[in-house]
Amino acid sequence: LIISFKANCDDNFKILNEITGTGNEVVNHSKITVHYSGKLEDGKEFDSSYKRKKPFVFQIGTRQVIEGWELGIIGMKEGGKRSIFIPSNMAYGKKGAGDLIPPNSNLIFDIQVIKVEPPKYKILNVTEIKKLQNKGFKLIDIRNKNETEKTGIIPGSVNIPAFDENGNFLNSFLEKYQSLLINTDNVVLISDKGDISSILANGFAEHLGAKNMYSLSGGIRAYLKF
Repeated sequence: LIISFKANCDDNFKILNEITGTGNEVVNHSKITVHYSGKLEDGKEFDSSYKRKKPFVFQIGTRQVIEGWELGIIGMKEGGKRSIFIPSNMAYGKKGAGDLIPPNSNLIFDIQVIKVEPPKYKILNVTEIKKLQNKGFKLIDIRNKNETEKTGIIPGSVNIPAFDENGNFLNSFLEKYQSLLINTDNVVLISDKGDISSILANGFAEHLGAKNMYSLSGGIRAYLKF
């Protein structure tokens, strides 16, 4: 099970130009097929999938690409093209990358999105929760004890902490989860703001074969405001 967190924004990151696509939109945890070329600021090309004649396939939000790509591709659509300027701290930083990318290099990428596959889990909003509980959906609150004591949990949900107070993943979570649920159950994961539950839902769907995973958009905070 792979746990990854979304990249942070950077004020120096720029979208230089864009041709908007018309197909599926890239969202967090989409699987994407792209063609691209990468250049240094002086225009020297250091990589190109076009020249290899082989598109690049990856899943966004799982740290398979540099931070600048994570930020730069979100919101693009199939058939779209985008040129992005990535500051060095969102690329290869002080170390650079081999002989091709010197340390502290800002990079420019031209990216063409060929195919977008939606995540294998779905996002639900607060208004759908009560209806789904009546249909046998199981709500799993993954927050730790300190978090649940502050807010309580959604009636009918089960609390199985996935992370300790320092943000470390708890191996006991998988054991407890699998003792209560099977891979074909309809499961809605609930976290504080919804971001961590979506990461975990993606991990279950991608790596553990779970078939019907959901994440509550906005997490418990959205529920309490409803």
